[in-house]
Amino acid sequence: MRIGTRLTLVLLVALTPVLLGYLYWTVHHSSAIYENDMRRDIRATARSLAPAITNDLAANEWDQVDDVMIRLSRVGTEAALLSPARTVLRAAPGFPGGVLNRAAAAPDASLGAEFSIANSGVNWFCRVVPLTEKTGHTIGYLVVAQDWTDISEDLRDRTMGSIVAALLVVAVIVAIIPLAVRRYVSAPLHELSRKVIGFSGDDSRGHAHSADEVTLLTEEFRRLDEQLENARHDLLERHRRELELERKLQHAQRLATIGTLASGLAHEIGTPMGVIRGRAELLLNAYRSDEKAARGLDVIVTQIDRVTKIVRMLLDYGRSRDSDRSLCDIRQIVNHALTLIETEAALRKIAVLTEMGGRPLNVICDAGQLQQVFVNLAMNALDAMTPEGGTLRISAERESVCGGASLKITFADTGKGVSSHHAEQIFDPFFTTKEPGHGAGMGLAVSQSIMRDHGGDVAFEPAAGGSRFFVSLPIADDGASDSRQNDGA
Repeated sequence: MRIGTRLTLVLLVALTPVLLGYLYWTVHHSSAIYENDMRRDIRATARSLAPAITNDLAANEWDQVDDVMIRLSRVGTEAALLSPARTVLRAAPGFPGGVLNRAAAAPDASLGAEFSIANSGVNWFCRVVPLTEKTGHTIGYLVVAQDWTDISEDLRDRTMGSIVAALLVVAVIVAIIPLAVRRYVSAPLHELSRKVIGFSGDDSRGHAHSADEVTLLTEEFRRLDEQLENARHDLLERHRRELELERKLQHAQRLATIGTLASGLAHEIGTPMGVIRGRAELLLNAYRSDEKAARGLDVIVTQIDRVTKIVRMLLDYGRSRDSDRSLCDIRQIVNHALTLIETEAALRKIAVLTEMGGRPLNVICDAGQLQQVFVNLAMNALDAMTPEGGTLRISAERESVCGGASLKITFADTGKGVSSHHAEQIFDPFFTTKEPGHGAGMGLAVSQSIMRDHGGDVAFEPAAGGSRFFVSLPIADDGASDSRQNDGA
């Protein structure tokens, strides 16, 4: 059904009760006014006749009474006289007997009574008025009856006229509403529908649904919403891939730069450092008895080892790793890493708590590389809580992500934390917040590189009274894990 037809029907349904109500009120109101006017006329007639009839009745002038009744009959009003005992004394020749009986039985006749009655197909309106002498003695009752048959017919005629007028108004509305709706609603909607269909380039949809503009627009807008939502997801996914590609390119450039630098350092510094260290050890053995010389030579050897370690870390960060990956329970790797630092933690009065759960947390990884990551994070936490001591809490939980499940391992310490303006630099190579000589600033950079090689990441979040590092890894599918374990068995 077209929207124009719907609006026309709705407007007709809304206007018809209003017109009918107005018609009823008009007829009822005009009828009530007309009847009240007629009632006032007959009351006035009865009041004006009562004194004259009273005098004539007291003087026994019946001729005058009959003359008054005859003259009233000529104008459509009948009159009669009742005795105090409600018997008929005089009545106009055309006065209906049923009306007289009803008047004789009327209640409260001493105060005057009014009633309507139908007799022999004629509608009468009657008023009974007591005839009272000056002494207050009632000598009879005057009954005045008026034929209201013509009044009822007049009311019916006026009612029919009002109905015809209302029907004409409805007909005019029925003729005007479709024209107005077509011009101000249907035509704009049709134009809008045509333009919306133009977006899809499929005119057959418009012909198939041309009978209902609202349904057509609803379907088209829903389809456009789906297309826009799909386009939005495509743009977000494309933007994410571009950002990931840019990050990988930046990382690759940084790795290439560091790899080139590390290779040069390894060749240019490695050999001289080895020669210097050899000579320093010879001197150390030769001057072992000289405590001061031995202490200085020992410092030289230690610093050479430090330089060699930094060069090795640069090589580890810059070169691609050949890892041997297999299905491992991350809980065992964490526990093994903690055994390596438990002595150091005890010496520094640091409590290490683990919350790894009782369910296996299987991942595909190189256990040795992940152990290096966990040891780096644990040692950073120990350094942050020295010398005051504190608590290192390690927990693991599963998370649902797009495309599968992820494992999130949290290292939370109660140390001094990292300031907010250093938060974006902590993963940069050679950046460290430790005291000089206590770190090369390569631990987090190497750890992040290892985790990204595993398809995961390392993130940092400052916390109240400490720091939290998050290690995320794609967790192995339970079904795949079971099959690998069975194959290994």
